[in-house]
Amino acid sequence: MTHTCEDCGEEFETLSSLRLHDCPDDEPARSDERFEERRAEIRKQRRETARRVRRNATDELTDAIDEAQQGEEMAVYQALGQYERHLSEEWTKGEDGEYWGFHRVFHGLMVESLEPFVKRKGWPWLLDVLEAYWPDATYDFATYSEHEAFGGAERGDFEGYSHVSHVLATVSGKQLVRTRRADGVVGIPADALDYLLEFHRHPGDQHPWIDSMSYGWGIGHPDHPFEDTIEILVDGEYEIWASTAIEHAMHADQHAATDLVEALFAAGIVSDPAQILHILGRIDDGYTPDTSDHWDSKTLLSEFHEEGFDWDPAVRDRLRAVVVDCGLARQLLDDWEFTDIVL
Repeated sequence: MTHTCEDCGEEFETLSSLRLHDCPDDEPARSDERFEERRAEIRKQRRETARRVRRNATDELTDAIDEAQQGEEMAVYQALGQYERHLSEEWTKGEDGEYWGFHRVFHGLMVESLEPFVKRKGWPWLLDVLEAYWPDATYDFATYSEHEAFGGAERGDFEGYSHVSHVLATVSGKQLVRTRRADGVVGIPADALDYLLEFHRHPGDQHPWIDSMSYGWGIGHPDHPFEDTIEILVDGEYEIWASTAIEHAMHADQHAATDLVEALFAAGIVSDPAQILHILGRIDDGYTPDTSDHWDSKTLLSEFHEEGFDWDPAVRDRLRAVVVDCGLARQLLDDWEFTDIVL
């Protein structure tokens, strides 16, 4: 497998050779265009950070990634262990470290290393990997109805979370979609949903938080209280996470997702109707749910066609009724559409 430099496009046979090369300098931006100057400076800084990260990465990490991408199973475990070690060391350095640089350079490479094994060996293999890096963070659903409004990172120091969580949340979410499409919801292990649910409280790294919202593909699971959990999260002011999970759920089963939306409003626990219902406009506009850059949404989320999302007319009518009944329609134009619902 070749590796392509994301900055200059040059290709290399091994990750080790990629990390040692230097990109050619950008042509200087025109002095009379400040915006272009700033863009050029950002590109330069990103390129310099990537160079430092690749040079600071040990052979143990880069060799393990190369071997994993060639099909060596033991190398996958070694790559995860080495990546976790690198991130942990960079995190302890604080502002002097290259934590987010390592994160950006190696996130996609690690996902590419795990994906072939996940596809071939399935959930038993992936669940063993998740178990090794399962979060220690805990939460008490019984207190969520009295929770203060969600205001950003609640565990900015990463306490209780593995540093490789962004990789594992990405591959788990993608496998969730593939499983639902191939085998239905019964093919999804309840443990996989339990794992993704761990990230509904922002751990300080937005990537696992965002990709964990693929939890929505578990709607209707017979062995996991999906609908009850979403209700608890909405009641506890975690509507940002819950709304995107519902958006994923619309792609999985629009009828069941509509049942859930109706139940949330009927329970009187939705504090911000637009936060839940703006996803209808996103879907109508042809947007896929928010995910990290390593999701391949065009392949995984195929509900869109030339005329847009394939709504069941009855579902669309039910959702329009929710918009009216909750009072949100009064804030919109007389001839409003879902796309008029914005945050």
